[in-house]
Amino acid sequence: SNPTGSVWTDEAIINILGMAKENGWTVISDECYERLVFDGEFTSAQKLSDNHRIGANIVTCMSMSKTYAMTGWRIGYAFGEKSIIKAMGKIQGQATSCANSIGQAASVEALLGDQAAIEMMRNTFKKRRDLMVSLLNDLPGVSCDTPGGAFYAFPDFSTYIGQSFRGEEIKDSFALSDVILNEAKVVTVPGDGFGAPGHIRFSYPLGEDEIEEGIRRVKKVLEEFENNNN
Repeated sequence: SNPTGSVWTDEAIINILGMAKENGWTVISDECYERLVFDGEFTSAQKLSDNHRIGANIVTCMSMSKTYAMTGWRIGYAFGEKSIIKAMGKIQGQATSCANSIGQAASVEALLGDQAAIEMMRNTFKKRRDLMVSLLNDLPGVSCDTPGGAFYAFPDFSTYIGQSFRGEEIKDSFALSDVILNEAKVVTVPGDGFGAPGHIRFSYPLGEDEIEEGIRRVKKVLEEFENNNN
């Protein structure tokens, strides 16, 4: 998931599907990171519902942006109950008319073509994940859980909230991200925007050299925090 990179367990999803069935809810399952799971196997909500005979009403949303790195093509697709998909099509048609034809053709080729590159990319992301998590956990006062999928790390920088940097108090993760951006030239996303104060989202789509350099710069900034507060 974004921003934590966490992966739901099958048991948790099955429980949610059971609640949805019991209460007549429709479950919208965003599975755009389905092929970027590093530890264990991914199972779609629809398959879990079918295998356990739950019968939940599920709309599964997919994207070409993650698995196939086609972010700029702006192509996604969904499947579910016919009446819901038809209604979604009406809204889509009035909002943007349709997805561009070149993007549609490229997406078909991506879905039906050789999938070997996906496994190669997944293994590369896993190596980058392991590197970034290790480097983040080596930063003073920072802790980072190992994400199970996607390409995000969501470390806890709470130690630095309330401290000062060059005379200015760092009141929240927005302020801390600004300092890291301005001083280290490293782009992060504040956790407060996700309802997680003290956390900052990092992403690791870049190469290992860039990851190492970025975290080195962040470490240098954090060392200045310590100097200011000694």
